[in-house]
Amino acid sequence: MAQRLVYPAIFDPTVMINRVQVTVPDVPGVKVMGTTNDEAAQKAAEAVGNKLAKSNDELPVPSTPGELKRTAGQTVSFIVLDLDEYKK
Repeated sequence: MAQRLVYPAIFDPTVMINRVQVTVPDVPGVKVMGTTNDEAAQKAAEAVGNKLAKSNDELPVPSTPGELKRTAGQTVSFIVLDLDEYKK
């Protein structure tokens, strides 16, 4: 059975023109850039999957979107991935 994970992520289009930066606060060290929200979300899912698949630690507990601190221009969306895809 697939191990589906969902983490809230902060999307920030204000960091660089024509780029969207995504951070996943529950998975420290995950920060990616994309030219669109979709591309950035895909890159974030890959980064989270690769990092968690290599870790021997327990999976981080997802925050609620309201717990995330963000600044003007930033939005919160969810990163969804199947961790089993990254454990191969």
